[in-house]
Amino acid sequence: MPAKTDYSRKTKWKNEPYQGERGVGGNFVHAGDNLLDKHLFVHRLAPGGFDWGPDASDEKASQLAIALLAPLKGVDYAVEHYHLFAENFVQRELTDDTWEIKRQDYRSDEYVEAIDGRDYPENAAPGPEDVPDLEDADLESITYAAEIALAEKYAEVLWQSGNRRENLRRLKAIWSGEEDPASDAVASGTLYRIQGLDIPSNARSTLVKQFDSMGELAAWVCYGRNHSQLAGISDASAKKIPNARPGFVQYFGGTEHIPGHDTREMSLSEMSNTRGDTAQQTFTSTLSEADE
Repeated sequence: MPAKTDYSRKTKWKNEPYQGERGVGGNFVHAGDNLLDKHLFVHRLAPGGFDWGPDASDEKASQLAIALLAPLKGVDYAVEHYHLFAENFVQRELTDDTWEIKRQDYRSDEYVEAIDGRDYPENAAPGPEDVPDLEDADLESITYAAEIALAEKYAEVLWQSGNRRENLRRLKAIWSGEEDPASDAVASGTLYRIQGLDIPSNARSTLVKQFDSMGELAAWVCYGRNHSQLAGISDASAKKIPNARPGFVQYFGGTEHIPGHDTREMSLSEMSNTRGDTAQQTFTSTLSEADE
């Protein structure tokens, strides 16, 4: 389940058409009765405003493209495709002083062709190499384009479910020691959102019952070897459980935050063949002894 943005959660397309008009005081674009927001908070290219047509600057045409695409297609789509839409539609198709775009227009073949692009100019949105390290990033003021780049930069250790900026804040808090995922309770909803944990619901319920904390569970998932030794976990589920390791790494913000990460791989068969709670407790105890 891909992460969402605050924008996509709060903003919906309104049925009123977009209308552009050149006037004595400048270029105006309306969304219904209101002026269309410049969407500088998505990607800041032209603080001075919008423009369209063949004589428009790339920056002002791109700012308009972002503002036109984001409400209908979403922030991620706008950041990824605005450069194509700016050149192939805003600058080539909006040639009159006045124009109107309706919601249904986006579904027409002509608009789809314009959005996909006839030419492929370079996208000026920031990439992972263009944004500061997470520790130095101001998550209160960055644009959505920078947020997307940051999330890509830390994709391997970033929790992917829910709100993306909140996930970045959470990751920053884990690294600073302000938050410890190891103490989180094990819940079915959380396990459902962990990437790679493709096991039946009854197996998830077993994990919820057998493990008191996400730290204990993650240590067992990532460093246990014979997961079928736990009562309630079938051989088929046991074979799939190691696939969830990357998902647990994302939940914990890195391997180093998973309890027992310095221990070598351990097999439950190396311990007693006790089932149920005793097996889980034995595994947790052995991890603690190994760390010592």
